[in-house]
Amino acid sequence: MNAATSHHPAPRAAPTPPCPEGYVALEWLEHAPGFAAFLVGPDLVFAHANDAYKQLVGRADLIGLPMGDALPEVAEQGVVALLKAALTTGEPVVHRAWPVQLPGPGGALQQRYVDFVAQPVPHSAAQGGAGLLILGSDVTMETVSQRDLQFSLTHDMLTGLPNHALFRDRLEHALRRAARAQRPVQVAALQLDLFKRVHALVGHEGGERMLVEIARRIGRAAGPDVTVARDGADKFLLLLEGTQQPQVTARIDAIVRTVAAPFEHAEHSVYVTCCVGGAVFPLSGGTAEDLLLAADRALACAQEAGAGTQRWDETLPGDGGLDRLRLGFALREALAGDGLSLRYRPRVDLVSGTICAVEASVCLDHDGAAVPAATLLGVAEECGLGGALADWVLRHAAAHAAQWRAHGHTALRVAVNLSARQFSMCDLEGTILPALAAAGVPPTCLDLELAENLLADDIDRLADCLHALRDKGIRLCLDGFGTGSSSLVNVQRLPIDVLKIDGSFIARVPDGDGAAAVVDAIVTMGHSLGMRVVADGVEREGQCDFLARHMCDAVQGDFVSAPVPFDALTALLQTGPGLAPRLLRFNRTQPTLLLVDDEPSIVSSLRRLLRGDGYRILTANSGSEGLKLLEEHTVDLIVSDQRMPEMTGVEFLRKVRQLYPDTVRIVLSGYTELQTVTDAVNGGAIYKFLTKPWDDEQLRSHIQEAVAYGAMANENRLLTLEVRTANQKLAAVNRQLESVLARQRSDIEQGEISLDIVHEALDNVPVPVLASDDTGTVVLANRAAHGLFATQGAVLGCELRQLFPGLPEPLPADASFAFAHRLGERHVHARMQPMGNGSQSRGWLIVIEAA
Repeated sequence: MNAATSHHPAPRAAPTPPCPEGYVALEWLEHAPGFAAFLVGPDLVFAHANDAYKQLVGRADLIGLPMGDALPEVAEQGVVALLKAALTTGEPVVHRAWPVQLPGPGGALQQRYVDFVAQPVPHSAAQGGAGLLILGSDVTMETVSQRDLQFSLTHDMLTGLPNHALFRDRLEHALRRAARAQRPVQVAALQLDLFKRVHALVGHEGGERMLVEIARRIGRAAGPDVTVARDGADKFLLLLEGTQQPQVTARIDAIVRTVAAPFEHAEHSVYVTCCVGGAVFPLSGGTAEDLLLAADRALACAQEAGAGTQRWDETLPGDGGLDRLRLGFALREALAGDGLSLRYRPRVDLVSGTICAVEASVCLDHDGAAVPAATLLGVAEECGLGGALADWVLRHAAAHAAQWRAHGHTALRVAVNLSARQFSMCDLEGTILPALAAAGVPPTCLDLELAENLLADDIDRLADCLHALRDKGIRLCLDGFGTGSSSLVNVQRLPIDVLKIDGSFIARVPDGDGAAAVVDAIVTMGHSLGMRVVADGVEREGQCDFLARHMCDAVQGDFVSAPVPFDALTALLQTGPGLAPRLLRFNRTQPTLLLVDDEPSIVSSLRRLLRGDGYRILTANSGSEGLKLLEEHTVDLIVSDQRMPEMTGVEFLRKVRQLYPDTVRIVLSGYTELQTVTDAVNGGAIYKFLTKPWDDEQLRSHIQEAVAYGAMANENRLLTLEVRTANQKLAAVNRQLESVLARQRSDIEQGEISLDIVHEALDNVPVPVLASDDTGTVVLANRAAHGLFATQGAVLGCELRQLFPGLPEPLPADASFAFAHRLGERHVHARMQPMGNGSQSRGWLIVIEAA
């Protein structure tokens, strides 16, 4: 029912006729509740209208005019036809919240809502014909408020988009349709990147304008067949039905590009990007709840990948985030009760072969299985329990350390990981030291392990905090070195005592491309900085041997021991780790021989020949078997056949030379291929080439000579290691001295600042103050004292008795006293106080007051 935007002037009418004869007087309608009007005849001539009606329709001169002439805008909205139909049928017309456009205060048309009843009043034609009595009320405010309320329950009031409740309802209907039609449904969660910062930049009103524009952009790019909803301040949801995944991905890409277009704000361009996480029915789940959770998981992955990223859920329903959430609940209950335990991984010193430290890790049995410590720590951080879990580990590890110390293991250090939550605390020292004190163990028994990613922010605060801990005797270890984002400059600045090489490097030592060089470089760098270097994740003997030969200080991993409970570790401390002496840095042990031949009889003959010469003998029937043995064992000498099926002896020994260059290599063969042998000898792949059949004594002599050659090389290596070890110790001492000197310089600077403050304060004291050393020489005088003795020359450096001839002899050194002094025409009183009761100062302080 649309009306015109302005009133047309009504045609001139005859003077208003009196109320038709026979009608009841209509004056009472003036006071009727709401609006009222009475229309007469087939032309619906106004016989009466109260003020409320005239105000509603915006015209006062209605009486005597047909409705079609008086209110043409209303007539055009179908009202006249409706009323004439009522006159014809004689049936009343009743409408509630009838929409009609009527003039407002400024003349412009406004949408109004009215309740009204049009009741036919039958009369004869002589009485003017039938009439209509119209009674009603304006219900615009009530109707609009109710509709706004209904709209607000299902829509976002700022953007006009559906809210989460309406989106979920539409999603459930879409899933039922998709299940019947066997077609896909996609749900995408879109979140704006860094919008809180953008909101702070553009202000509240600017932020709302941007959100409205972003909603419009998403709607335009998504298309009319996509449901777009707003779910929170800066998050939107999209529902797509029956569209194949490639088209959906392209449409999402278009939305991301559209959102990233610049916004104009205060003559500047503002850019907003977004991340999108998507889920697909039925792969990601069969219910609305499953799809929304899957979309949120994918959104979290997209946000981790960086701004403007799109990710689709690849997790089966019920996995991933829900399991971690349940694990978080179990962890919370375990912390409140007694459901956690500690496991300890021993760390073995490669010089002494003893257990020098143990690393504590927390263990939780969940659903009948032990949860890995790394997973548990990650879940703890996600659930806000990182600090509580780290405190629990520290308290219980300190209690176990106290028991080990009571059994005589006073040099053993316990390593615990520092959580991100603890790291963010300002009073880290006030958290750790009380826990150690409560257990009765000194700070020198604790190693704190820091992940590299904790070193990224606020390096100045971090340095102060770590220096304070290190000054107390706590040793600091940088965990997982080589895989994080820490700067080498920060590593040099921070008081790190131990570098722990990440196990991902150790796993590829010594045969991985470049891994050995990386590990060697880390060890060298750490020692140059005065740090100890520990290798994590050592699983094979060959790795341990490589690390010992390359100056690594300690190792830990399954090769030494898996993490064990407190009681098992206590027993291990008594028996020792059982590391073979040949794997230590300065090893002078039984030589190890490896015999490689594809004929078992030859291998057996060589073993019988050499078993009485004091060698440890290993055997293999092929080059590949030999390489596997070399991964597990340290070998001094290899005797290999030349002609073997998989690879020749020379080819095998060439590989050995690349991977284990310190091993002495001999070829023993009945087939002499001169060119191959010459190339191998000249290239350094083999030490000697011996022929079959051999002479027993001659072969034994050659092997003894080769072992001696290897032993001499080993002695040279040991001497080199001893020199490098001494240099490492010197570097560590120099680093400690630098730290001590830095603290002393800081103390001196602080003392100088304090001294300047004291001097300035004394200078501004309004009474004369003097200070002398223990010989009575004035060493300090404030401004007032210089003014008082200005006529006597320089005050500093003169004797007290020159200024005060009447002082007693000798001056009392243990009690203060007062005396009077005449200075020209002035009489002054002074008090003399000996110094040195609370400090190392010696001398007297004199304060002078006027008489």
